[in-house]
Amino acid sequence: MKNGPIYFIFNIFIEGLKYISLVEFFKFLAVYFFYRNDSDDKKSIARRWAVDFFILAKWILIIYAMNISLTNTYFTILIWYLIFTNLYTYFYYHIWHKNAMNTESFLIDRVRRRFITLILSIGFSNLCFAYFIRYPYNTDFVWTDKKLSTIQAICFSCANSLTADYPKINASTNIGFQITIVQLIISFVFLTLILGKTLPQTTSTT
Repeated sequence: MKNGPIYFIFNIFIEGLKYISLVEFFKFLAVYFFYRNDSDDKKSIARRWAVDFFILAKWILIIYAMNISLTNTYFTILIWYLIFTNLYTYFYYHIWHKNAMNTESFLIDRVRRRFITLILSIGFSNLCFAYFIRYPYNTDFVWTDKKLSTIQAICFSCANSLTADYPKINASTNIGFQITIVQLIISFVFLTLILGKTLPQTTSTT
């Protein structure tokens, strides 16, 4: 433990969270069934395809749930899980993982891919919080128009993630305030720590 006990414990915790991440399971299946005995390059391609498929599946799931007004306890728990694993996955592979520290070999396509996944991750997180505000937690918010609207929920979620004011919706209970605070914390991580790490990385000489 040359880096001290705090780092040692935190590192074990961060590394251990990979084993409860669905995207890691998708990546494992992609390699196992299609490129198990192939080169590392082909395995990397399979992992990228698995990640893209998982991202699309998450977006389709939350959009479908909002379209049919799906609300139940188990689905709400699933969305909370997806929100936090969404943040964790981006943090792990763009901040914590050893390859994230070595930016000398970064190609321009990799930088662009990282930026795209960043935007999709932020968008997915905001859409999930819009789902919370519109459906399972709508009674924890005051709707000034007295009419629940998905568009207004999305607008409030996006505004809240940027610490902007959206007067048509306001938190009215402790749960509502806690949801807005959690979203602000997640947005802070995305828009400061991770965004600052992602954008400058390129080997382009122009």
